[in-house]
Amino acid sequence: MIKILIVDDDPLLIELISEILASFDYDTEFITRPKFLYSVLESKKFDLILMDYYMPETDGVTLLKDLKKHPVYKDIPVIMLTSEIDDQLLAKCFENGAEDFINKPISELVLYSRINSVISNQNNLKKIQSQNDELENMLQTVKKYSSELQNEIVAKDHALNLLKSTFDGIAEGVITLDSHFIVKMISAKARQILELSEEEALGKPAASLLGAAIAGPNGLIMDCVNSRAGISGAQTQLLCPSGSIIPVGISITPLQKSASNASWLLFFRDRREEEQLVREKFNVGTFGNMISCDLKMKEIFLLIESIATSNASVLIQGESGTGKELVALEIHNRSRRAQKPFNAVNCAAIPANLLESEFFGHEKGSFTGAHQLKKGRFELADEGTLLLDEVSEIPLELQGKLLRALQEQEFERVGGVKTVKVNVRIIAATNKNLWQMVQDQLFREDLYYRLDVVSINLPPLRDRLQDVSLLITAFIERLNKSEQREVKSFSTNAIQKLVHYSWPGNIRELYHVIEYAFAVSKGSILHSAHLPEKILKGTLKEDKPDAPPVQNEKEMILRALEQTNFRKGKAAALLGVSPNTLYRKRKKYSI
Repeated sequence: MIKILIVDDDPLLIELISEILASFDYDTEFITRPKFLYSVLESKKFDLILMDYYMPETDGVTLLKDLKKHPVYKDIPVIMLTSEIDDQLLAKCFENGAEDFINKPISELVLYSRINSVISNQNNLKKIQSQNDELENMLQTVKKYSSELQNEIVAKDHALNLLKSTFDGIAEGVITLDSHFIVKMISAKARQILELSEEEALGKPAASLLGAAIAGPNGLIMDCVNSRAGISGAQTQLLCPSGSIIPVGISITPLQKSASNASWLLFFRDRREEEQLVREKFNVGTFGNMISCDLKMKEIFLLIESIATSNASVLIQGESGTGKELVALEIHNRSRRAQKPFNAVNCAAIPANLLESEFFGHEKGSFTGAHQLKKGRFELADEGTLLLDEVSEIPLELQGKLLRALQEQEFERVGGVKTVKVNVRIIAATNKNLWQMVQDQLFREDLYYRLDVVSINLPPLRDRLQDVSLLITAFIERLNKSEQREVKSFSTNAIQKLVHYSWPGNIRELYHVIEYAFAVSKGSILHSAHLPEKILKGTLKEDKPDAPPVQNEKEMILRALEQTNFRKGKAAALLGVSPNTLYRKRKKYSI
């Protein structure tokens, strides 16, 4: 079992990390005072150390520097924990031997991924370096005792075959590059991930196989060249020659000596299955093009799944920007009509006098400007699905004809006498309270009941703020592709501002904010300075007038903990929040 030592002065954080790691079958121990570090290391063997940067007795970098000078413990990999990230701090960590760093508050996904990556890379690197040292000794022996060059060549070929066999036995993909970044050797797993034969890979420039993010002029390899050091566990995307984009964790190591004349050793791990497993473990719901870990949204996903195959009309209500059209698309894509047309009409964007023609079409010459027959949206969506977006904006005088078309599945074009029959499933969407409009006699009651056979009410983003970080990750991936960027994430401070904003424009507004950050930034980390002014001055969630009183929230947390026998993971699930959020709330209320 992997054993991890936590060095941190915050007991609540230690408890949270220990519980998360226990769920992955990692064994943990902890110390809250750095002066006990070496006495603990003397008594037990650890595979990795998680070390806080800020501690009362000494800072983490000083402790790290001292540890890396120790002849016995210098090879234990260290991951730094810090709540404040800047380039100078990161440089100090890496210069003094840290393998990686993790931002506070701790993300379960990041914690698992980084630890797994560091330990895996450490084990593989030891194995390769050991094998490489053995091969070097073999070659030196041949050079010393053989007077024939041919013997050396044969021995070297044999050594290279042994090295290649070692590569092929590793679960990660392995590639070696020469000083000009040409592929010298490629393992079986690397060929499988890249979907290439050995002949197609050997002798090729790394950029043509791995893409610009790894091997381009501003890629990770050039970062290693410029810093004269390797990297461990970097998360990026690999652009395959086939055009596939694969998320990978990659480590790059400069080789001081090598039997294969290689200068760089690359390990990379295909993270597609890992990401899926982690999502499942942490109950992150990915549903088509939608993503959420909110309990209400997961209920909506189940409802969509159950109603998709029926022909019942659906009314989707929710604030602007909550994803109503995405819901309609998911219903259509999972229905028996999936191979038929999906047609959407925004009833608010079309002048009232043209809306009837937009719905039902018109005959040639039916009015001025009608120079030819035009099919309406109902005909265009025949056998498929029609989304009536902003259905509340349909004029009262047209609502009667729309009701007949929905009930009878037939109508006449404007200026026509021939009845047109269709088979269309109707989905309506609105950001208004349609039932209140019925009460105010602004919407027909019979049409309302015809549309509201199945009702879906989408929660606003401010009511599911735990989804903000998931959506940020998804939007960064999307914009990296469209903008040809390599942005990794937002800084901790920026994330806090995004999570605390009230999001009146919901998911659409969040996407536009990230789009803005991409437009005004250049680097791989997006900071608070790259956020619009409205976000920096935005209202904190706690400032909302309808926020629960502190005492009620504290009682609710205590009740959840009691109901789950103080199992924090289960209590967080019961409350519908992440373990991180529960940790912060417990610290806030001294629970």
